[in-house]
Amino acid sequence: MKHRIVTFFLVSNLIIAGCLSSQSDIFEGQEIESDKSFMPFTLIDSNNSAYNSSNFDETVVVVNFFYTNCPVPCSKVTSDLKILYDEYSSDIDTNLTFISITVDPWRDAPGDLSDYMTYFNTSWTYLTTEEFVDGNFSLIEQIWTDFGIGVVLTESNNSTTIQGRGHAVYYNVEHTNGIVLVDRDGMQRVRWTGDDWNLNGIRNDINSLLNGL
Repeated sequence: MKHRIVTFFLVSNLIIAGCLSSQSDIFEGQEIESDKSFMPFTLIDSNNSAYNSSNFDETVVVVNFFYTNCPVPCSKVTSDLKILYDEYSSDIDTNLTFISITVDPWRDAPGDLSDYMTYFNTSWTYLTTEEFVDGNFSLIEQIWTDFGIGVVLTESNNSTTIQGRGHAVYYNVEHTNGIVLVDRDGMQRVRWTGDDWNLNGIRNDINSLLNGL
């Protein structure tokens, strides 16, 4: 059965219109336009505690966008990020920070994030919104917009999906997957998506940012 689009947060041509420029000689991923930062934010982590973006000031940040009910793409990204996280263990929290931000706050409560972390045996920070009132997601939508992430909900009659917190219909999520690399000055520098995902390339780009490029 065809799916009907019921919610559309960010038109994909925002990305086409200027979030990305051509590859540079410095990075192997897609270089992001110069002087592109993001608005400071506070979300809720897997322990239901507030987490502020100032926590990763002056570190290189790997920002991942995912959701816990995601099929293969998110699982692949999470597994690869765990490899990198373990490799850079001596740099974590001092020079390098990993965070994963949900694109499905309707279903992803803190407990769901915790279950996901246990399943994949990961320990970096996972973020969602606190319990919402009247479905107000303006804060997390702003984060998606700042990082050029498209999120689309499509209605589904598939009984294997679950209803979200306060959401009235069964639905699937389509989104821009992958990661954004942020430098120590809080500037977005590189984007990697499922279309060009390459673990060695990501590793090299992280090294470049750690070395101050």
